[in-house]
Amino acid sequence: MVSSEDQTLRELVRRHIEDGFNRGDWTVCETTLADDYTAYYGSEGKANVGRDEYVRVCRFLRTSFPDVAITIEDVIVEGDKVVLRYTERGTLTGRQFLGIEPAGQAYAKPGTTVYRAVNGRLAESWGVEDTLGWFRQLGHIPDL
Repeated sequence: MVSSEDQTLRELVRRHIEDGFNRGDWTVCETTLADDYTAYYGSEGKANVGRDEYVRVCRFLRTSFPDVAITIEDVIVEGDKVVLRYTERGTLTGRQFLGIEPAGQAYAKPGTTVYRAVNGRLAESWGVEDTLGWFRQLGHIPDL
């Protein structure tokens, strides 16, 4: 049985992904992300700090992949943490992306993000994605 607190956190992440990221409605970030939201990513744990930086990165991605969207595969809640397993999909039909010319390359990139919620907003996240597989699908790195 899912507690009401768990359901509230599930809904927060769902709203952030489906209503915000997938629709490109960055105003959703005002209600789902803390002002000083920090996203840690990659093996070095580099960080994006603040909603504005998150939105800037998402907008940049959308200029190259106008159809980018995330499918939520699993959501697990434990205390103030939410684990999201997802698949991000898109097609390179917009602007050049990091030196890769658009030619309609489609991708499906699996990932996992752990969010920490504070006062009804997402305050921090730690994410891991298959970036090497993503670039291979875009034709940027040859198969080994």
